[in-house]
Formats: sequence, structure tokens, C-alpha cells
Amino acid sequence: MRMVDLFSGLGGASQAFVKAGWKVERYDNNPLFYNRNSEYYVPYTKKWCAMTDELPTGRIDFLFLAPPCYEFSTAYNAPRSIAQREGIEYEPDMQLIERSVQIIDELKPRYWGLENVLGASKYLARYFGKHRIKMDSCLIWGNFPIVGFKEMEKGRKEITNNKHRHSPIRSNHNAKIPYWLSDQLRKSVQFQMMLDDFENSLMDLSWACSSLTPLSDE
Repeated sequence: MRMVDLFSGLGGASQAFVKAGWKVERYDNNPLFYNRNSEYYVPYTKKWCAMTDELPTGRIDFLFLAPPCYEFSTAYNAPRSIAQREGIEYEPDMQLIERSVQIIDELKPRYWGLENVLGASKYLARYFGKHRIKMDSCLIWGNFPIVGFKEMEKGRKEITNNKHRHSPIRSNHNAKIPYWLSDQLRKSVQFQMMLDDFENSLMDLSWACSSLTPLSDE
């Protein structure tokens, strides 16, 4: 089973997939995460720019995308909040979202998910419709099954923000998907794949049985 994690950051979305033995490929444009000599290096991460670099090839069972949330954030210093305080009409840069739409269409994964902040809802609805789940102060769109999701941790972002207040990658820590959510995504996708494969095997068996010639009584 193969997962591709785009805009992977600290690898939160794919951590449970790695632990479960999936083949995981992470792609990010931050050298702190793909450079093996960096103290923040994240295993399985490759250098990748969404707008210019080639896409991975081959069958993908689960594709996850987490394009940067800066354009949609309602944090005090984010451009959206600044525009609101100044009474300026705000329209976010949608290049990476539109590129994400293209990527999903080109790669045609078996299942996919795309995560962003709550403030992205009305903007991303234009492209993906209503979000699939709302968990841990984030929204996730996609075509994955939505059975078994349950929020396991309250106030996680406040705790994380305080813990990494002076870190140069504080924003990445804040944006990192927690392990419990990664694992719920994995179970959702993996169990559905097992069901799909089982149903397909029954269809194959049904075809084989129907092609058998009945034995003659003579």
C-alpha cells in the first residue's frame, strides 16, 4: 500500500501510515525537512515545489495534500485579518489550491484527502464542495470513508503553541496533524480498501463459477 504526502511539513498526516508499514513518500519545499543534514529532517521527505516540479508516478492508494494555510488564516498578523482591520476587501491567492485540484486529477489516487484551516471553508468550497470532516480545528476534504472519526484531544494547538513558542518552525508544529487523526485516516482508508478488494474477489469468483460447464448425468 502506498501513500503520497504532499506539502508534508513535519509529516504528521503520514506518521500512522509509516508505523503501519505503508510505503510513504513525503514531498515538501522546505530544506529544513528534506535536507538530511538538517536537525529538523523528516524521514522519507523529498524536495518538491508544487508549481514547477514533476509529480510522483505510479499507483497511489492514498494521496494527502496540505497546502499552506497562510492565505486563509484568521490569525492576527495574517493578510486576511489585516485586510479586515483596514476595511479592505480580501481575496486569497488560490494558486496552490488550483494546483492541488490539478494534482488530484492527474494522479487519480484511489483515495485522497486535502487539509486546511477553518478559515478556508468558503474559499475551498468552490473547488471541493463541503468538507468531509472537521477535526482538531482543521477541515479535511476528500473521497475517503468517514466512519470512525472521533476527536481525541482538546486544546492541542494551544499546548503545542506554548511548547514550541520559540522554535523557528513553530508554525509547522501548530499545523502538524496529530497522530490520532493520522491513524483514523489510515484505518478509514485501509479498511475500505480491504472491503473493496474482498468484493472484487467475490465478483471474480462469481464470474469463474458461472463459466463452469455443468456435469452431465449420463
